[in-house]
Amino acid sequence: MIKEIIKYSNKLSKEFDAQVKFFDDSIKELIQDLKDTIVHNGLDGLSAYQIGNAFNVIVIKKDDELIEMINPNIYSSSGKIKSEEKTQYFNDVSAVITRHEEIKVLYEDINKKTHYLTAKDNLGILIQRKVDYTLGGTIRYRLNEKEQDAFDLKLEYGSSYVENDSCPTTFVKDKILNFAEYLIAFSFIILLLVFFLDDKNDLILQSVQKYSMLTIVLLSIIYFFYSIYENSQNKSCSSCQVGNVFGNIIIVIIKLIVLFALNYFIFK
Repeated sequence: MIKEIIKYSNKLSKEFDAQVKFFDDSIKELIQDLKDTIVHNGLDGLSAYQIGNAFNVIVIKKDDELIEMINPNIYSSSGKIKSEEKTQYFNDVSAVITRHEEIKVLYEDINKKTHYLTAKDNLGILIQRKVDYTLGGTIRYRLNEKEQDAFDLKLEYGSSYVENDSCPTTFVKDKILNFAEYLIAFSFIILLLVFFLDDKNDLILQSVQKYSMLTIVLLSIIYFFYSIYENSQNKSCSSCQVGNVFGNIIIVIIKLIVLFALNYFIFK
């Protein structure tokens, strides 16, 4: 029977890698469902996990023949190879994955007979990808953090999304933040001047200090909202900037609290 293939953003089950111990009619039916679904969709292979079944079963196409692999286990591997892969689950969004160039697989058939297979190139990559599913993994699992971010952008904006390989080195928001930092430093200097100038200058210093801190607050607000805008224009690196923005805002707030406290005690 042709089964529906689970696709993103529907979540795959958390149940996986159920080793087949009883080779009964339910396993025969599962294998036939996988074969029917592969033929109907013109695929090279499927794992039971992809149609919502937790059993450790995959079916792959080898030389136009569909081979069932029950409890497949990659027991040996060698070499490394880059592979551009896509999967039905992620609606054919592709990613470049590092795979083993050659693998040796141990598996059983429906008659409980043990088989050994050495596979490389496309066949080896196909088996590795389907075995990943039996372990609850997808091609995204094989990517590093930066590659996952780029992959997620493709999922969100379409497979035609082209990532900008590098974030801009300068941002307008950084200039706003730097100006705020200069004013903070200036405000601390004003506080030091209180101890060296006559008391008659206190009102002037206090007035300068008030406008300086108000400007810092205003710049902080501008910095926050402009950061949101600027990050939205640089989606390829926004994930690495958002944390910095909130961190910088917290630091500025802490410095402002210290300034307000010092002003209160010095000018009261």
